[in-house]
Amino acid sequence: MGKKLILSLAAVVGLAACAQSNIQPMSKDTFKISTVAAPVCGPSGARNVALKIAAIEVIRRGGDKFVLTGGASQTDLWRGTHNQSMVVKVIPEGSSEARNALSARNQLGDNWEEFIAKGTPTTCE
Repeated sequence: MGKKLILSLAAVVGLAACAQSNIQPMSKDTFKISTVAAPVCGPSGARNVALKIAAIEVIRRGGDKFVLTGGASQTDLWRGTHNQSMVVKVIPEGSSEARNALSARNQLGDNWEEFIAKGTPTTCE
C-alpha cells in the first residue's frame, strides 16, 4: 500500500508543473507557441496546453477569433518529453475569415476569464 501511495503522489506532483511554453511574435497578427510537456502529459496534453495558450494570447491581444496556420509535434524518446508548436493567426471580427475561425473564449470554456487571470498554464490537466 505504501508504494501505491508514493506512486500516486508522484503522479500528482508530476502534473503540478509538467509543461513549459514560449510565445514568439511573427507579425502583428501572427505568433508561434512552442510547448514542451513532461512524459505524464502525453502528446495530447502538450497539444491541449498549446491550444489553451493560443486562446489566452488571442484574448490578450484584444481578439476572440483565430486560426492555426501551422504546427508540429514531436516526442523525444530519450527524455520522454512531448513537444508541440502552433502558428496562430488572430482573425478580426467581421472579416470573411471570422466565420470559419475558432473562438478563443469557446476553446477555454465558460470560465475563460479565470484562464486569462491565471496566465500561461503549466499543467496538462
